[in-house]
Amino acid sequence: MAILEPDLRSAIFGYLVFVTALLMTVIVSSGSIARSTFIVSVLAVSLPALIAWLYIESSGWMGPEPMCRIVRGVVVAIALTCSLVGFLATIWSFSRLGAFLVLVQIPLWYLAISAVAYIRDEAEPGT
Repeated sequence: MAILEPDLRSAIFGYLVFVTALLMTVIVSSGSIARSTFIVSVLAVSLPALIAWLYIESSGWMGPEPMCRIVRGVVVAIALTCSLVGFLATIWSFSRLGAFLVLVQIPLWYLAISAVAYIRDEAEPGT
């Protein structure tokens, strides 16, 4: 059984499609979503940053220079922060409990995935 290596470009592209779909949904449903102007604004800001992040990962633009790492960090921070705020604000407008549970789940899933990866790496020391 072959283990597929994760492809960061595919993940970023999938997330870009998700954020775009969420943005279009909020625009179409703006009359029924509280704070839709705010949500559209932060999601719209995240789209160019997501595209820039996809470009950085696809083109091999990164280099060892500190400025490259700084630019990449800023792009990733803007892309993820704005899109996450827009996503949580959308959920918040329908269910405050739902938004809280999403916020709680993010670090829990990160810890669970990291723990499994650590255990897997420890189990295969010679590979």
